Amino acid sequence: MDRPVQRFGEIPGAPVGTTWKNRKECFDAGVHRQIEAGISGTEADGAFSIVVSGQYMDDKDNGDKILYTGSGGYKLGDRTREQDRDQEWTDFGNQALRKSSETGNPVRVIRGYELDSEFAPWEGFRYDGLYICTRAWKEKNRHGYYDICRYTMERVPGQPPLRRRSTVGRYIPLPGSETAQPPVPAPVTGRQRIMQQVQASLEKDASLLGLPL
Repeated sequence: MDRPVQRFGEIPGAPVGTTWKNRKECFDAGVHRQIEAGISGTEADGAFSIVVSGQYMDDKDNGDKILYTGSGGYKLGDRTREQDRDQEWTDFGNQALRKSSETGNPVRVIRGYELDSEFAPWEGFRYDGLYICTRAWKEKNRHGYYDICRYTMERVPGQPPLRRRSTVGRYIPLPGSETAQPPVPAPVTGRQRIMQQVQASLEKDASLLGLPL
């Protein structure tokens, strides 16, 4: 089986709204050619695609405009993504997206179900269209301790409207959008899932020892 070629713009057969179960399926479809990294691209050409999945607390998703956080700044294998150093332009993918702010080439944006945003899918990973990186810079993270690479992503006009979640836990259609998707339980972020697992383990240990919960 031939591997899809890296390219800018939409991927044939994957229109806006196409959803995949996991990152592996996104990879196989050629929409995002990285299994784990959030930025796919090269320093010379720029970024082809990014995944916004809630891995970084500094991300801000306003639908047509995203403030995206670069990669790096944490220990490899640390699933909580707690930052313990400055992010650098040399960290994987950061220079590629910085290059995109110079070239103006469109970047595919995929939203993941763990993203804490009304524009995120309830399940899987969804292709939400093309965005332009209009700015790249560095600033302190939300705690004011470490530098993060920061990007402004603005959605290209004229694409199908984004779907969104309502405040009561269901999709509501934006003007001109498709039929609303059925509601399912709201997802939790990766960080929340880890904390839930830790809490469940503590409660189990306390129960075995006969300690009050």
